[in-house]
Amino acid sequence: MISSLGMILEDTLLTHGHTMPTENYSQVSRIIMGHVHPVFFDEDSILNGQRVWVSIKTQKQNIFPSESGDLEIIIVPSFNRYFYATKKKAYKKSISPIIEKIKGELSAKIVTLDGTIIGDESLLSQVI
Repeated sequence: MISSLGMILEDTLLTHGHTMPTENYSQVSRIIMGHVHPVFFDEDSILNGQRVWVSIKTQKQNIFPSESGDLEIIIVPSFNRYFYATKKKAYKKSISPIIEKIKGELSAKIVTLDGTIIGDESLLSQVI
């Protein structure tokens, strides 16, 4: 059992994503989080309703004000194929303080479960 704030493995913070990491974790270069569980929504696409990975690059000081440099944030999709919304009207976005802190100051890559890159930061509003 670990704290809800997460745990550090080498230079990676593993966290649920529903809380803001403290400065105690500021030495990390990567955050891997769940909580948001992104799903791609575009009714004109054959990928509509598919679970996706999101990889975000942002400045570390957006999360850890006393630090500088780059920070990678990886948002993990739901691994349970029966426990996620496939229709936008049934999907309830989860709010993450980590995501709220980095809005607007990032680059992103959106990737399907099979590894196909389907978009960049311009599609973030369709997945998180």
